[in-house]
Amino acid sequence: MRTVEATHDEFADTAGFPSRAGAASPELRRSLAEIKGQAQFLLYLADQIDESLAQLVQEADACHGAFLCKVLAMYSGQLESKHQGLGEKIAEACQEVYVTVREREMT
Repeated sequence: MRTVEATHDEFADTAGFPSRAGAASPELRRSLAEIKGQAQFLLYLADQIDESLAQLVQEADACHGAFLCKVLAMYSGQLESKHQGLGEKIAEACQEVYVTVREREMT
């Protein structure tokens, strides 16, 4: 299971981008880093939801089951709010990549 800290550390290690991405603008790099961070967090939430659902199925104690339902509602709300705008950010980054590649091809 991944932790928020481990996910953040994994993300920080990849945020430097390889030197071959030197033609990318700082805005594109920031955008890609943000997309990676959001994607990592969405994966973390999905893992937590999966684990909580498995626990809920096996839970016999009604109080603990109610607690797990509240946790799942919280995770679901986070999942919904975090994915909003991600598609738009991906589209913007793709457009910037396209422009960068076109500029590179013309030189």
